[in-house]
Amino acid sequence: MDDYAGIEFLDKLYQNLYMSDEVQHTKENKDNRKEAIQKYMDRLERVHSKADTEHKKELLEKLYYDKYVIKEDNISDWLNKQDIINTQKKSLKMWLEYLTDNTTSYPMWAKYWAFQGMLKMGSYDESKEIYLKRDKKTMAPFVSANPEIIAKSIETIMKLVNGEEVKEDTLEKINKMDSFNKIYSFFEKKYKKNIIEKSNSNNGFWKKYNQGNREDAIKLSKSLENMNTGWCTASEDMAIYQICGPYNDAPKGGDFYVYYTKDKENKYNIPRIAIRLINNDIIGEIRGIEDGQNLEESMIEVLENKLKEMSFLESEDVNKYLEKVDDLRELTLIGKKTEKNEALTTEELDHLYSKRYGFGWNQDPKVSKIKEKRNILDDYNSTDNKKLKEMFLKFSLLPKGTIIDDKDIVLDAVKSNVSAIIYASEKLLNDKEIMLEAVKQNYFTIELASEELQNDKEILLEAAKQKEKVIEHIKRDYSVFFLSKKFCEDKEIVLEAIKQNYNALRHASKELRNDREVILEAIKQSGYALQFASKELQNDKEIVLEAIKQSGSALQFASKELQNDKEVVLEAIKQNAFALRFASEELQNNPDILKTVGEQEKNVNRGPRL
Repeated sequence: MDDYAGIEFLDKLYQNLYMSDEVQHTKENKDNRKEAIQKYMDRLERVHSKADTEHKKELLEKLYYDKYVIKEDNISDWLNKQDIINTQKKSLKMWLEYLTDNTTSYPMWAKYWAFQGMLKMGSYDESKEIYLKRDKKTMAPFVSANPEIIAKSIETIMKLVNGEEVKEDTLEKINKMDSFNKIYSFFEKKYKKNIIEKSNSNNGFWKKYNQGNREDAIKLSKSLENMNTGWCTASEDMAIYQICGPYNDAPKGGDFYVYYTKDKENKYNIPRIAIRLINNDIIGEIRGIEDGQNLEESMIEVLENKLKEMSFLESEDVNKYLEKVDDLRELTLIGKKTEKNEALTTEELDHLYSKRYGFGWNQDPKVSKIKEKRNILDDYNSTDNKKLKEMFLKFSLLPKGTIIDDKDIVLDAVKSNVSAIIYASEKLLNDKEIMLEAVKQNYFTIELASEELQNDKEILLEAAKQKEKVIEHIKRDYSVFFLSKKFCEDKEIVLEAIKQNYNALRHASKELRNDREVILEAIKQSGYALQFASKELQNDKEIVLEAIKQSGSALQFASKELQNDKEVVLEAIKQNAFALRFASEELQNNPDILKTVGEQEKNVNRGPRL
């Protein structure tokens, strides 16, 4: 496989990669785009290979956790925040272990493609048969790092990049620009189907792996290998931690039970339920193999019987999990009623929209399937529970265009989530108490207020305060700039954002990218900001001269007319002789220009700067 083809592929797929801080920090002045990206890949390889002790691995993992794992502020208060964070860490750790393993001989560009693709994958959408896009509020763990599926995905992209034939029939429409998400999902679906087909029935047996027994931990890990359970225990290190300790909530580890069913050869090889204990008397967690590690419906009775057998556990602990079993039975009943179009009781309706069902790290997937079949607006209107009605608004569950005229419900919902304001009636948009609460959270909501309130002094002062908070936030972290299109239309905010990072200009409104003050401020940070300017300003000689004084190579973003302007081109090659390649063909052969290039090359020992 030609590594150069792989680097070229990355450069086309991730068009911002070359200009990223990581690549620019690694490159040398003489490097072209491909050489710069290759050096970054080489650096990644070195960094990962040097993590050869537990301490170094922990430091590397911490860097990745800090960058990619969800923050507490982005998790709803009613959820177990630490459990969600730990689950993400575990799933990310498995990817790091796989991709930093010296025995995985794939080129770094291919590993980078797989890792970056995985970072964009959130929860799995069964109806679309693809993973949803991940963002900073995604609570799902990272996709399971199944070595077999990763290998098939990487081998597929390597063949596509190298122009080789891909034999998988249903992959024929995939091209080398398709996402890792699409390719990985294809193989995972095929893999999971094979696993399910291997199981003949739900009859099986429970196997216990003993606390403190390292050999048992290794056997446990091997039994889960390539079974696509999604359990982090499939990692040998994780299995040892969970059984022998130290683990997050179990310093000395604990016993571990797995329920296996028969495969097609009548061997008990298919894992369906896991019960992890803390020591030998408290349940740490129970997991199934459904989406989010939830329990299959057919496994409910199996788990219930096992819990009732575990008399050595504290009764309070067992009863807590038996209540979850009862909840799943209720969910099954709600599902059947929904299928038959039967009315739900008030309690059932409230539970469907407010209760946490299941044993996994997220809501049982059957909940969303049931909701898809229901008329959400009818459900909203049929309940008298104000807290539940508030939740419908807070989580934007109601259809677009729904208008709510109940002040108490809208006000409480807006206090929890300002986006609930979209359901407010015209009357409530003229309610000062509601609009003041909305503006306190997001000053742009003033645009939704009535004309009278848009001129209300108290509301205008509150909006001004919030705008200052936005600017202060940008000073700490310019990425907040991307959160709202409104930010991108506000000149004061855009100017503040580009002072932190000129790349923010790419997200500015069309009007602001045609604003001389804005463009000149961005160019102060980097001449490359010229690429985001309007066509009109790319033809503005004063602005282009400012850009090429910062970076001669910015000539490539100037208009054709200015690329044929001798004064402009001379200024560019004085800064960087290599900028000649961006001049017009006529000026590339101009004697004065060529003479200046020759003088520049003599004066620069290390070669031209890019």
